Amino acid sequence: MSQKRRPRNTSRTWKDGAIIAAVGIAAAVIVGAVVMVIAQPERDVAEPQSIVVVGDSNTEMDSPDFAAGEIGDDSWVSTVLAAGHRFAGGWAVAGSTSVQQAEGLDDVEGADVLLVMTGTNDLARGVPFEQTAPSLDAIVAKAPADHVVVLAIPPRDRETTPTSREFNRTLKDLAEDRGWEYFDALEFLRSPDGGFVEGMTNDGLHLTPEAQDQFGETVVDYLSRETSS
Repeated sequence: MSQKRRPRNTSRTWKDGAIIAAVGIAAAVIVGAVVMVIAQPERDVAEPQSIVVVGDSNTEMDSPDFAAGEIGDDSWVSTVLAAGHRFAGGWAVAGSTSVQQAEGLDDVEGADVLLVMTGTNDLARGVPFEQTAPSLDAIVAKAPADHVVVLAIPPRDRETTPTSREFNRTLKDLAEDRGWEYFDALEFLRSPDGGFVEGMTNDGLHLTPEAQDQFGETVVDYLSRETSS
């Protein structure tokens, strides 16, 4: 009498194979991720410093209350703070001139760095540099710091007279005369023909969030060099 062969459990065999394959894929992904992490070079991060920041709309951006330290994610300052620096105070309001910034800023004592980016609205409203200079003096007097850094203002797709480039040259001369530092952290978005490089602005005046982030990274790198020097 012939014996019937027991049917093979193909379902169990398929499941076992699928589990083994899944484990193999997961292991490969984990190994790949570890390799990628190891391959990533470590980024030099500046020693944390307390900073005061003064500016206009390109500094305020989407901040709910800049002076209170409620900094919006679209502001370059948020990138600087994410690197470990501490916000000690400041003032930034859209449309403000250097005169209004000097008036609005509260006194801040003991900060490591004062970062000021002002002048765009001075040019737009025809404020002469003879008023900008004493306003900057007033800002520095209200927030004295170990390092006073005057940041170059961004370009405009439709320039004023004087132009932003001419204003920055005057700003640099003033900083040198006062013993302050001058830094152009926006060279990456300046077109050789004037205005913004394509993709760096949506309206010819303000930086895009991506440009803001790159701006912040440039400032972080600058502060790193200052700390290590």
